[in-house]
Amino acid sequence: MEITLLITTALTLAKPFLEKVGEGTSRKIGEDIWNLMKKPFSKKGQDIDKLNENGIKSELTQILSEDSKFKKELEDFITKAQSQLSTVNQNIQNNGTIEKQVNVGSNIGNISL
Repeated sequence: MEITLLITTALTLAKPFLEKVGEGTSRKIGEDIWNLMKKPFSKKGQDIDKLNENGIKSELTQILSEDSKFKKELEDFITKAQSQLSTVNQNIQNNGTIEKQVNVGSNIGNISL
């Protein structure tokens, strides 16, 4: 994965955590990826929390250019996170009287009623 795309994707996945908007899996993934991205900064004695988004991108570009092991670790984490976020299943089982009709605008996957 190209470095700029890797950084942009990592920050996009971390954004729900940073803005305290995310829930459940996405919040945990955001927190985990943020903690992962902090590692090389702390090795250099830098505090990533004090940098703005452009500063983080600039520093990460340099770090990922120099550290192929960390680049691979971040890339693998992003691949796994994207897979987790795209495979959410919801199973609802209940017997009863239908009181309301719900129209679903779009669906990906199987629905059985």
